[in-house]
Amino acid sequence: MADSDHGAHPVKGHLSPEDIAEFKRRASELGTRIGSVQAEKQAEIEDQQDRANRSRGMAYGLRMSSELVAAILVGGFMGYVLDAWLGTRPWLFLVFIMLGFSAGILNILRAFKRMQAEIESQKDFKLGQSVPDNDDQ
Repeated sequence: MADSDHGAHPVKGHLSPEDIAEFKRRASELGTRIGSVQAEKQAEIEDQQDRANRSRGMAYGLRMSSELVAAILVGGFMGYVLDAWLGTRPWLFLVFIMLGFSAGILNILRAFKRMQAEIESQKDFKLGQSVPDNDDQ
């Protein structure tokens, strides 16, 4: 009985050619499925990063515009109050509006430099830098 069982089943550790072919087919299918799942995950990650970058850009834009408007309003208010107090209407109002506008532009430039440094630290490139042209050589 042991001899008949031994002849029907291959020796332990040895596979028949059919088993090897089946194993290779299943391994190939598994590799294909793993590849498709990894591609889906990568696409999902890129989509999430894209959405985060878009919302971050919108937040920076709103912040910069509100800083500009706030600086102009504060400058105008200060000029108006000083004009009313000193009786120099409308000169201090105009001067402080211009100072507020200048301060707003300066704040926007500072915020842009911070944003640029943040992006450069996350990425491996420089924003606003020229890239050498292959034709120049």
